[in-house]
Amino acid sequence: MSGGEVSRLVAQLNALSEWIELQKATIETFKEINNTISDADRLTLVLLIRKAFDHIMKTVREFDKWLENPLVLSYINREMLQEVWNGVFGILLELLELDIKHTAAVRDTAINMLKAGKIPPIIMEFKRARPEEEEERGAIRRL
Repeated sequence: MSGGEVSRLVAQLNALSEWIELQKATIETFKEINNTISDADRLTLVLLIRKAFDHIMKTVREFDKWLENPLVLSYINREMLQEVWNGVFGILLELLELDIKHTAAVRDTAINMLKAGKIPPIIMEFKRARPEEEEERGAIRRL
């Protein structure tokens, strides 16, 4: 192995160390946020959930890049892969269960509100805006 190859390998290992530290800092940040979440309003909760999803997706993308990289895979044994699968499987099930529960709750709330004649104002705004959008689309199609 040449000096340049060793240098590249050391640089890659340093990048991994930086990633680990970033992830540890992210854990601490989200833990701190979680400690104050009880006082958060709806908008703050939406923004925090989206930020958490963003970081989850970034982490998943990076993990996926590893799994398509033969050089990285050469350092990962079967036991490591099994451990990752076990963790990912647990996360997958938990996420799907959360999605099912939340989607059902939203559906049920919407049905109950509609039955009670309570239509959220934002829906009425969308309905008012939609005819204008349809006219614009029609005009564009005619061009």
